[in-house]
Parts: sequence; structure tokens; C-alpha cells
Amino acid sequence: MHQETLLWRVVYTHRANLTSGPFAAGPWHPDKGYIEHCAAQLRNYALQVGVQSNQQATKAVSTWIKAS
Repeated sequence: MHQETLLWRVVYTHRANLTSGPFAAGPWHPDKGYIEHCAAQLRNYALQVGVQSNQQATKAVSTWIKAS
């Protein structure tokens, strides 16, 4: 059985980045600890951010596709 590589990224809302769309995200990275560190640094600037895996993103996209 082929197992997909687990990747992580920082996601943030429109309030965190006024020049983007309603939601935006950083690049994918294989080290969750590094991404959590990046998210913590952004939170130090009072930005509303979270951490998302590529598996979570795939599930979210599948719900968008079903809703169309």
C-alpha cells in the first residue's frame, strides 16, 4: 500500500494578510515542528494562524467539490 507523504503548512485568515484572498497559506513542509514554530512566530504579531496537513486540505477540497 502506498502511503502519501505527510506535509504541513501555516494557514491564516484575511485579517492576517490583507493583500490575499479570504484565506491564504504558506508552502508545504515535511517538518511539523518547524511549521508550528513558524505559526508561533506569526502569533507573536497577533496574527490568527493555524497549522494544516495536506491530508486535512484534501478532505476540505473534497467537501468543496461535492458542494459544487
